[in-house]
Amino acid sequence: MTKVLNPQDVVAREQGKEGSFAKKFYTAAWRWHFYAGVYVVPFLLMLALTGLVMLYQPQIEAVQYGDRLFVTVEGETVRYSEQLAAVQAAYPEGSISRFRPNTSPTQSSEVSVSTADGRDLTVYVNPYTAEVLGEVDNNQRWATIATNIHGTLLIGDTGDRLIEIAAGFAVVLLITGLYLWWPRENGVYRAFVPSLKGGKRVVWRNLHSTIGAYVGLALLFYLISGLSWTGVWGDRYVQAWNTFPAQMWNDVPLSHANHEDLNHTGEKIVPWNLENTPLPASGSLAGQTGIPADVGINLDTITQYVRENGLDYGFWVAFPEGEEGVWTVSASSMSRDTADPREDITIHIDQYTGNVLATVGWDDYSLGAKAMAAGIPLHQGTMGWGSVLLGTVATLSIAFLSISGVAMWWLRRPQGAWRLAAPPLPANMPLWKGAVVVMLLVSFAFPLVGITLLTVLALDLLLIQRLPFLQRALN
Repeated sequence: MTKVLNPQDVVAREQGKEGSFAKKFYTAAWRWHFYAGVYVVPFLLMLALTGLVMLYQPQIEAVQYGDRLFVTVEGETVRYSEQLAAVQAAYPEGSISRFRPNTSPTQSSEVSVSTADGRDLTVYVNPYTAEVLGEVDNNQRWATIATNIHGTLLIGDTGDRLIEIAAGFAVVLLITGLYLWWPRENGVYRAFVPSLKGGKRVVWRNLHSTIGAYVGLALLFYLISGLSWTGVWGDRYVQAWNTFPAQMWNDVPLSHANHEDLNHTGEKIVPWNLENTPLPASGSLAGQTGIPADVGINLDTITQYVRENGLDYGFWVAFPEGEEGVWTVSASSMSRDTADPREDITIHIDQYTGNVLATVGWDDYSLGAKAMAAGIPLHQGTMGWGSVLLGTVATLSIAFLSISGVAMWWLRRPQGAWRLAAPPLPANMPLWKGAVVVMLLVSFAFPLVGITLLTVLALDLLLIQRLPFLQRALN
């Protein structure tokens, strides 16, 4: 079994072998790791637990809403327009915006309804009898609540920014953690087998570092893919450079609405890279022949057309809104229509002529959009039970890292001392110029992290260093 070493033992050994440089660098990395963890740990724990709820959304809802989600096969299905009419009759004051045909013989059809009192509902219909089976308030879904906490802490843009800062610092936490774990004797193999000998703090440290090494790659994937949804790094950096350019639709007039307007609470039907792209507008002779106008352009003919043209898996049909609105058929890995992002497809059809105004699929995505689309099924665990189990292990491991980090701090702190008890700052910090360069690179890649670092530095110079009681509390 690997010899157990405390961080102080590692520092002492490195000092003996390589002089004070290694000691200072190790202590500096330990201090950075500690302070990053002070901010990041609560967020990582929250992200892991809410992510677990989101991961098991289909299983949870199958138990909660099974009487609405599933039906008994009873011969042939009725027309989709009849199913829609049944919902309209049940909700005469409601506004219906989109429809999802049943994706298997034992599943119900889904209709999105906005009520006069502001509720956003999904209404379920028996496709064999057109019976309205019931509703679900999308704001009350466990997955919706978890998603809102996961993305904004339920406090809007402020929460989004706080989480984005935490994700950026988590990257720093991961890098410094791997440096602290890196095997310095007995080989790499031994470093992946945690020793359970020694005191409580040593056991916690060994489990923390080894599990962190195992889950590090998954954590980095979750952080980077999750950051793509944030308000600054995601919207201003990643999404801005990977939004599909509507100019690629030659001679197709554009409306004043964006694709994002088609997304509703609890179900995003439009792919990430199209959210900021303007929708095409109905009312011109643009596009290519789709559904002959004399056949009739309605839910039945739209659905028949896309299925005859290869869309044989789950999809949503969004209805035209206003005079320039279009019929939109969308299937994507983001809305769990398919586990294969290469099957993503968005089709816009003129509400007057039936012409196909625009089609966007995998081949039209930019490299960044393809990377994002490919990461979504793995992030959400929609690639079968293997991805669900992988996500479960990863999220529980991340939760353990958060808890064990707090446990190590609690056991290391001086008894009776109510202060952070951070690792000491080494004198004459080695390679401080290189650290500044790294900080600048991190600031450029993650602007909110850079702003936070500069703010903390300013507070340290202008306030903390001038007030001894703050220095004692934070060290």
